[in-house]
Amino acid sequence: MNNKGFEYISSRQNEKVKFFSKLSDQKYRREAGLFLAEGVKLADEAVRAGRAEYLLISEDALETPAVKEVLDKSGESVIKYILADAAFDKVSTEQAPQGIIAVCRIPSESEPEAEDLRGVRVIALDGIRDPGNLGTILRTALAFGYGEVALYDCADLYGPKTVRASMGALFRIRADVSSDLPSFLSSLKESGRRVLGAALCDGAKTFDGNDTDPSDVVVIGNEGHGISPAVLDACTSFIKIPMSSHSESLNAAVAASVIMWEYSKTDGINNER
Repeated sequence: MNNKGFEYISSRQNEKVKFFSKLSDQKYRREAGLFLAEGVKLADEAVRAGRAEYLLISEDALETPAVKEVLDKSGESVIKYILADAAFDKVSTEQAPQGIIAVCRIPSESEPEAEDLRGVRVIALDGIRDPGNLGTILRTALAFGYGEVALYDCADLYGPKTVRASMGALFRIRADVSSDLPSFLSSLKESGRRVLGAALCDGAKTFDGNDTDPSDVVVIGNEGHGISPAVLDACTSFIKIPMSSHSESLNAAVAASVIMWEYSKTDGINNER
């Protein structure tokens, strides 16, 4: 690895360090259109996906083999800064930093469109406020062949905790923030797809994976309050996961994982866009 051309920054008060450190705040992320992907795994995913605009490397980790490998892959188009350890620590949000952070561009937001999703597995999330749950659902959706995750009133997609929990899935799956999920779900129904709300409500059928169609769209609701009334009204029907009488509910990410696993057994649809 050739370090020629890398800019070295020693001070925590450097303007670039101040700028990058502000990206841990949602307001500044939105203003700058950038977010942080910390650690070797996420930086590597960002580089491979062509999403990394900057790489920040701590001086102490510069000769680490895993970090060097990411740098070698990144090419000349990615701007690289070597930071003194104290300066790097100011930017990092990790308790145990791995010495590398990718600074990535937030893609332009677009409303999900039913006509663009023919032949694509879709899951919709209503009010998933816990970033760990959101990131885990993205990771699981990628693993089980989903090509679209529609989000409504959810945690920040590009917050550090969401990005970390997604384990790189954020770079490989389409996730669209909807301003009007009920309308989007209605358009999916008009295209011939069923919209099933995962809800413990009257009329909910026990979900056993037998009555599944690969075009079904499942809605997962808020961790504490479930699916919002307007979104419930847009659902075709409702499903619930069979559980022991000793338990009342499942974590939102676990429930989503169980349902996506059952749907992954069906054929005829894929996540290629």
